[in-house]
Amino acid sequence: MKIRTIVLAVLMGFWLAPPAAATTLVRMSLSQLAQASSTIVQGKVVAQTTRTNAGNTRVYTYTTVQLEKALKGRPPATLTIQQPGGTVGNFHVHVPGTALLRPGTQYILFLEPARTTATYHLVGMMQGAFRVYQQRNGVERHVVLPLGALSTGGSSATISQSPTLGEFRMTVSGAVAAPIVIPAGTSIPVVIVSTEFQGAGQAVVIARTTSDLFPSKSVVIPAGSQVVGNAQRQGTKWKIYWNSVSVRGHPAHLSATSETSVAEGLKGQAMFIQMR
Repeated sequence: MKIRTIVLAVLMGFWLAPPAAATTLVRMSLSQLAQASSTIVQGKVVAQTTRTNAGNTRVYTYTTVQLEKALKGRPPATLTIQQPGGTVGNFHVHVPGTALLRPGTQYILFLEPARTTATYHLVGMMQGAFRVYQQRNGVERHVVLPLGALSTGGSSATISQSPTLGEFRMTVSGAVAAPIVIPAGTSIPVVIVSTEFQGAGQAVVIARTTSDLFPSKSVVIPAGSQVVGNAQRQGTKWKIYWNSVSVRGHPAHLSATSETSVAEGLKGQAMFIQMR
């Protein structure tokens, strides 16, 4: 029997997780990949399985990676990456944009934790998987850029087509350590999720971003990022002074204000924060 194939180009939204950096198909720079990742590792694929979900409505591939070096975060010695699609028996589902991770192969992987399972997703889908290889009769290991070219995110700088592993790791480390600077004029959609009142007419406000944002070639703000501000009651309105946003645990400065009616309350309010 021939293997049946479904190419889910139109139905991408059905197979992908809720909006997050891991599922975006926007072309990302190295700086954006590093910021959107909670974990960056160099590791080797040691196992791979494909199975359906409990309702037999979706197919997922699970790839187990053995850690060789952590470039960001504190990952476990082994971790599992979940991707949509794969082959179960005679049924094959192909999801455009997923990475082909080969058993026995080394990679540098840009990852974020899944929301409901103890697995990880690749940030930027195939953009988050860089294969490590050694040229025949060569000594140094090199890195394959999944899309053939990669911007660092700064001005017009790009990474060479086949950087050495050492060069690439140094570039990644620089991107991880670089401060996050959000450009003036950036509009950030948020919803207030909690408040902590500090006395009459004063409150600390916690909000979450509601969509992935790419305000510049070097900055990404993933959906769900925490935004913090201080609210002051002024007559019939709350004026909120926003001061920071946390991108995968790394704070970035904000300078923005917004207003909302006292009658409508604070928690649950959706609004746009406009950077000055």
